[in-house]
Amino acid sequence: MSTHPDRVSPLYLQIAHKLEQRIRDDIYPVGTLLPTEAELVTAFQVSRHTIRQAIEQLKRNGTLSARKGIGTKVESRGTDWRTQFRGQSRHDLFDFSRDSELHFQTKSEVTARSEIAAEMGIQPGRKFTYAAGLRYFKGEDIPFCWNEVYLDESVAEVLQGVDVLRKALFHMVESYTGERIASIHQELTPVHIDEHIAQKLDLPAGTLALRMTRRYLSSRGRLLEYAIQTLPGDRFRYRTILSAGEPKT
Repeated sequence: MSTHPDRVSPLYLQIAHKLEQRIRDDIYPVGTLLPTEAELVTAFQVSRHTIRQAIEQLKRNGTLSARKGIGTKVESRGTDWRTQFRGQSRHDLFDFSRDSELHFQTKSEVTARSEIAAEMGIQPGRKFTYAAGLRYFKGEDIPFCWNEVYLDESVAEVLQGVDVLRKALFHMVESYTGERIASIHQELTPVHIDEHIAQKLDLPAGTLALRMTRRYLSSRGRLLEYAIQTLPGDRFRYRTILSAGEPKT
């Protein structure tokens, strides 16, 4: 099998996705050892470094595990696009953004009024660029969520000329300001999709969904980005992995 980098998805992610597909197809069954790095290099015609990056990607989401002297073991059948949604760390958000695309359908300048300002945790009257659209996992034709973004007017230039977002917006903000996003506050709430969003997702109004919000705060505590994702229950699964730490003595 041969593969090649494209202009959107990094090569190691392409390889990770191909490995996951082989696992789901039972070419590499759960409970068995993955072929050696050298064998994978030959199979996919890529560098050893790329193979290692792909394996690390699958280790992070629990698909693979590795033990010194034994090899890399297949732990699960991997994830389909509905199970790729995780948000435990900044790194997860980077991976998620690289694996998906946000196609903006609308952009406007707005002022945060009482209700949305309270939701954001700010004083009413602040100005934002509002942008919204459908988000897809790469290679999929069905959108998995309706994505809304409020970007503070001080960094609104970041979205100028961007019709399809293929990277983490908060990282673009960091690059623009030179200031690291100090904290990301995430909240999940069950909702029934209203008629406006239901039409966008081609679903009946009232469909059960999860509403996920994220508040991106600067080191000075200023809200720079507020994101809302409405995720229909049949189009995703939210997964976390809990690891037991070493007992304290």
